[in-house]
Amino acid sequence: MSVIQITTKKEFDELVKCKSAVALHAKADWSGPCKAISPVFNKHDQVYTNDSLTFARFETDDVADLAQELSISNILAFLFFEEGEKCDSVVRANPSAPKDSIQKLHG
Repeated sequence: MSVIQITTKKEFDELVKCKSAVALHAKADWSGPCKAISPVFNKHDQVYTNDSLTFARFETDDVADLAQELSISNILAFLFFEEGEKCDSVVRANPSAPKDSIQKLHG
């Protein structure tokens, strides 16, 4: 399964409604750290492939209403949702930072 590209707040709302667990990467294309960590997030998607965990990402500049709703103040953020509710977040550029949260959701 490949990482789902979120382009509207509505898409995000529908995704967290229909998927039991979602790992969300909030990023900006112009950010060097975001560019560096994107392949790592893609790799997690390949390693933790199953129907219970969905990987998605969105551009904070393009979907600003979603970034605002999620209170994203750092361009590079990872948010984790379980049964539609935010259960964890990581706001670090360390490539291994989201791994623990992903493993918890993966079960």
